[in-house]
Amino acid sequence: MPPKRPSKPPAQGKTPGRSSAIGQKGINVVPNQLLDIYVVGTNCYGELGLGSLTKKSELSRPVLNSKLDVISTGIVYIAVGGVHSAALTHDNRILTWGVNDEGALGRDTKQEDNDDTQDGGNSSDEESDDDEVNLNLKEATPLPVDSSFFPSGTVFTQLAASDSATFALTTEGLVYGWGTFRGDKGGIGFSPKCREEQRTPILIPGIKDIISIVAGAQHILALASNGSVFGWGCDEQNQLGRRRVTRHNTNSHHLIPELCALPTGIRTIGVGMYHSFAIHKNGTVYGWGSNNFGQTGTSSTAGLSDAIVAYPDKIPGLQEHGTITSVFGGKDHSIALTETGKCLVWGRIDNKALGISHEEMSESDVIYDVYNKPRILKEPYLLPEFGEDDPVDFATASSDHSFAITRSGKAYSWGFNSQSQAGQPGIDEIEKPTLVQSKYVDGKRLVSAAAGGQFSILVGVSTHSRKKKTSKQ
Repeated sequence: MPPKRPSKPPAQGKTPGRSSAIGQKGINVVPNQLLDIYVVGTNCYGELGLGSLTKKSELSRPVLNSKLDVISTGIVYIAVGGVHSAALTHDNRILTWGVNDEGALGRDTKQEDNDDTQDGGNSSDEESDDDEVNLNLKEATPLPVDSSFFPSGTVFTQLAASDSATFALTTEGLVYGWGTFRGDKGGIGFSPKCREEQRTPILIPGIKDIISIVAGAQHILALASNGSVFGWGCDEQNQLGRRRVTRHNTNSHHLIPELCALPTGIRTIGVGMYHSFAIHKNGTVYGWGSNNFGQTGTSSTAGLSDAIVAYPDKIPGLQEHGTITSVFGGKDHSIALTETGKCLVWGRIDNKALGISHEEMSESDVIYDVYNKPRILKEPYLLPEFGEDDPVDFATASSDHSFAITRSGKAYSWGFNSQSQAGQPGIDEIEKPTLVQSKYVDGKRLVSAAAGGQFSILVGVSTHSRKKKTSKQ
């Protein structure tokens, strides 16, 4: 039987390529580097976007997705949610695939009674021996969101995907979205006017001049050009970091974008599954939200059940390693990169998501549980595998597994791998950063990755070219 459609952390660090403002108006530029897309992990519900190319429920090594090749699609940006993904093409189309139970694909995927759900194709000899699955090909195949939902002339620059929603940023700094948000007790809706699923794209009101968007499991952050940060969605773990101006805050109120309790001058934002980060232009890093494993970077409440950091708090211990350029997290752990390519980790120890063994940690930096087992790394630690000869240019985290891409274009993974989501065949847990290998990615220049709940996507610079054309919505 296929697994239950899982929940997942955000996929961080979505992948823009080179950008060009030629022929564009507005505050954001359109990525134009054509990308090769490699997929790995579970495919029980079409999460890998291979359509009818495979009948397997799992791929153990990364495979080139020919449904997203340069000639037919020309992908320039990709975002991954819990069990769905979205991609931006060179000609301004948004393609979506994966689970559409709550409208995250932004298009109709209902099958007719006579629909063929699966053919006998085969994508790769890298596949596992898992049982075959039947797929809804309207979900499993990357297909475009109807452009008629957007005003004529709308041009997209970035995408973000949560567990059950998708968002798109335009050159003009506007944000469109579709899907829904969920809390511990079920659905809380998409907006105060839509208390269930928003199954087609709609403009997010109340925000403008947005230059970056990131998605947690059930919340969104948006960075404005003036350095202020807006948040909306679920706030049950205080992941929105908003000032509570009333004693009667409701889920409906949280669905409206409002300012996070941060100083102006923020230059970078990041998220974990239920926690959030921001980097100020002066180098200060802030964290807030769920903190039971110290994942926000604040150790004072780490180890306590349902611990939270209610408002953005400065993270000690990071700046001594140099200028932090990005910070993000999985469910219970977090990762930061420095401008020199150092990779720092902290948070939960026992799920192997940190990429470092307990023996390499100082006793004073570890919190032990009641059974005297190492539970939490409360201080940021450098991953020793990545040195000056091949520094890390990109990293991302899922709930319990992580990826790092080095300057030479190699991908390393570590953490939970029971369904090959880390791309390492035959190993359930990977303690140390390990080179990801397959005949498809070996020798390729990889530039980023995106991690879903039980699947992952690696992104490489395409070696092919095509005559580009401009197509506006």
